[in-house]
Amino acid sequence: MAGTKAMKQTMFDEFEIKGYWWIPGNRENEVAGILFFSEDKIHLELIGSLSADLFAMGDEKYDVIHGFSDKGEEFTLLNVNVKNTQTNSPGFQTQTYSIHSFIVGGYFNNHEEICFHSLSFYPTYLTEWFSRPMFEDTTTFEKDRSSIIGKQVKYNKVDTFNHYVDVLGATIEETYTSNFKADLSEEILWTNKSGIKITPNENKDLSWFRTNMYLLKDLLHLFVGHATYFESIIFNGEEVKLEHTEKVIRKKYKYFFKQNKSKLKQKFHWSDVIVNFKDIEEGLNKILNFWFEKHNALEVVYNLHFDEFYKDMYINTTFLNTVQILEIYHRKIYEGKVYEKKEYRVLAKELKQILDGKFPEAFAKIIGNKVDYGNEYSLSMRIEEILNGFHETTRNLLVGTEEDIKKFIRQLVETRNYLTHYDSDKKKHILMEPFDKYYAIQRLRAIATLILFKEVGLDETVMIDKICNSKQYSYGLREAKKVLN
Repeated sequence: MAGTKAMKQTMFDEFEIKGYWWIPGNRENEVAGILFFSEDKIHLELIGSLSADLFAMGDEKYDVIHGFSDKGEEFTLLNVNVKNTQTNSPGFQTQTYSIHSFIVGGYFNNHEEICFHSLSFYPTYLTEWFSRPMFEDTTTFEKDRSSIIGKQVKYNKVDTFNHYVDVLGATIEETYTSNFKADLSEEILWTNKSGIKITPNENKDLSWFRTNMYLLKDLLHLFVGHATYFESIIFNGEEVKLEHTEKVIRKKYKYFFKQNKSKLKQKFHWSDVIVNFKDIEEGLNKILNFWFEKHNALEVVYNLHFDEFYKDMYINTTFLNTVQILEIYHRKIYEGKVYEKKEYRVLAKELKQILDGKFPEAFAKIIGNKVDYGNEYSLSMRIEEILNGFHETTRNLLVGTEEDIKKFIRQLVETRNYLTHYDSDKKKHILMEPFDKYYAIQRLRAIATLILFKEVGLDETVMIDKICNSKQYSYGLREAKKVLN
């Protein structure tokens, strides 16, 4: 069986790498084995062991392992743990290791050494989202147009975006790669794949690049409205001089890690997105700066909102999480206090004095503890303030009339409280049926999506129209009014 070059693989491929593997600084004790990669599992099977300590065998953990493949590629495996050790007599010892991620193209002795100049990554749906006419075909017919006598396909170079993000201290630009394969007597395959390149002002470590490529992927997810995945990730490292020339290029490394692609759409069209690239192209610099600038404040909101699209969870858990998105967002963005802090402290102090003077100590302590948090907005007040922050037309499209909004808020609060405490006493607005919860979730996700659009400076009127006419939310919002109102 022929060997595999990892640099030619993507994160959507399954492959095996035959090679020798060793602990950094201990190559004389290299061990033969095979590295296996698939979307949900990376593991290394060795004929032998990397450890000479028989007593520690089975408990080994390594920050880094080096490898050299039969195709001459250099590997750095990261965060390695022993999964299984077997010793047979007669026979020989084998060990299996789980791998968090790995880099192809060079050796790094520890995590601190892993720094790069720039990163290019190629996520799903980006090419369709750009919807750029990269290919142009021309057909030549007979004079009577009865048959085709020739056909030409031309690859167009298009203008790409390039924006500097101040808060990130980095340039974010569009990149692309094309591949041409042909058997000119039988078939031609010409493909184009769009990507995004991040170039910071100075070299950054792996953690920095991972954080920011995920943030960009989430921003794409926001516009597309579907779970998005990394297909290929390429780092540009140190400068190297090409042999026999004066040309200098940056050394390339490829990065692989596990990702569950269970939500990947096999067929995707530009019309499947919520917001097209052309809709936001002119304001992209502002959008990028807002997105990264607000990450620290809204990190939990980002994570909760996008994580929901990748996981299979019970509907009750999903409901609680989507409600929590709005609750946390309100805490981060709004004041959320019934009284001015200074005024409330005075009132709370007076009340505690009365409690201490007229009631038993245990009772006074219970009420006093509640008073400490009494100035916080309730969940219903938080959701009401968020919805009131939208235009009346927007509220009507998302929920309905003012009475519908009040009912929806009661449904959310009572259902949240029931799922938290399982006390349904005298509560008539609890959403008991999964069907009802599903449409409440769809409505909440649409609200969260609009909130994030507004946070990056997009116009509410334009965005609510996009949401209501999207394949993701148009049906769900209509049905929610029938079911919940």
